[in-house]
Amino acid sequence: MLRRAATRLSPPCGGCPGDVPPQGADPFAPSPCAGCPSVRTETVNDSPAGQPAGQPEASAPAGASATSVPPPASGPAPVSAPALAHAAPTRVWLALLAVVAVGIGWLLARPFIHTLAVAIVVAALAAPLRERIARRVHQPDLAAASTIATLLLCVAAPLAVFVAALIPQARALARAAMAFYAASGSGAADGTATAASTAGSLPAPVELGLARLHELSVWVTQTLADFGIDASDIADFDPASLRGTLLGAARQAGEAVLHGITAGVGNAVYLFGHFLLMLFILYFLLRDGRQMLAFVKRVSPLAHAQEDRLISALRGVARSVFMGGVLVAVFQGVIGAVGFALVGLPALFWGFAMSFAAMIPVVGTALIWAPATAYLYLSGETWRAVFLLGWCAVLVSSSDGLLRAWFMKEGAGIPMLYLFLAILGGLNMFGMLGLLYGPLLLTFAMVALAMYAEVAAEMAPKDGGPIR
Repeated sequence: MLRRAATRLSPPCGGCPGDVPPQGADPFAPSPCAGCPSVRTETVNDSPAGQPAGQPEASAPAGASATSVPPPASGPAPVSAPALAHAAPTRVWLALLAVVAVGIGWLLARPFIHTLAVAIVVAALAAPLRERIARRVHQPDLAAASTIATLLLCVAAPLAVFVAALIPQARALARAAMAFYAASGSGAADGTATAASTAGSLPAPVELGLARLHELSVWVTQTLADFGIDASDIADFDPASLRGTLLGAARQAGEAVLHGITAGVGNAVYLFGHFLLMLFILYFLLRDGRQMLAFVKRVSPLAHAQEDRLISALRGVARSVFMGGVLVAVFQGVIGAVGFALVGLPALFWGFAMSFAAMIPVVGTALIWAPATAYLYLSGETWRAVFLLGWCAVLVSSSDGLLRAWFMKEGAGIPMLYLFLAILGGLNMFGMLGLLYGPLLLTFAMVALAMYAEVAAEMAPKDGGPIR
């Protein structure tokens, strides 16, 4: 029995122009392309009729050699030139379509892009909590809702109690500012006044502070005179002129308070609406976050290892910013509130203000406790001023660097100069949200540059020439 290998087309694929049909095939039949899987090699039985196929085949005559056709090579078949020529413009159009889709998505999400960004960061930080709840609750909807409820109980409930205690002190401060504004009305229209017309118009601590400033100017003049320095101009300091200036400033401060109260009500409604929107987005991120992340990875041009590296770096920085920013600010606000309470100043209000000031680079909490210390000193409370100065300088300000370094240990790979500039640039471009956006954008840029350097090093020729 003789057997031979034959190439069969089953069924024809439609063919590609320019391909040469295999030898022995119908030249008018459509020939398959090089990558068509319909080409197969079969063994054809050419034994004489009547010989059973199961019997051993007859030996070949002497001198005849059997020709065997090797099986097709494994792996992807080469793609023909026409297919490549057709795929190139298709990729260009698909890339343009993807850019248009991203632009449309940006236009739709632009009105609430900050809310979306905050929701993404909160979802990334709450992912471990969601995983713990999901192990006990096997329904994604219930697990996401339970995670949000837990976050609200842990964060919103104490904050609501704090704000409820803060309102009376804020109301008292507003009344004092309005009284100060009303008292300033006895001055001249241009904000200046004489000593006779402004006597008793300012609060008692301010009047006492002006008197102490006059005593200080006399002491400085005498001290400089002992060294042969003429400083008679300092001795001519008139508290009445400064009193008139303060009255003008009080009028402007009162107007600012009125404007701030009116704008604060509108901002509260605006922030509450965006807070509800953030919770709505957060619910779907916690429920369908894995599917969304898988889609982003699928359309990303990066390799899987590069995607995981970038996501891990951004998640670590977000966690570091939260731990090193929010928690440190809360700690400093609490410690500052204790110090203010010990010297008899409104503790909750100024502690709350100190928590916000702690997020401002360079000045930080000194923006709050330095004027308070000066107020106590000018009011004649010298020992209280010294105590508040030492308390805030040692326990509040000095703890800033230590706590941030301890909380932000995951972001220790970022140089402090870069991080400082990123925070300042973020504050300048995005306001308070720049405290989050600045480090995130810096991390994205540094990781992207590091990955580019690694790929460029792998592609660089061994002789040190340029990358081609």
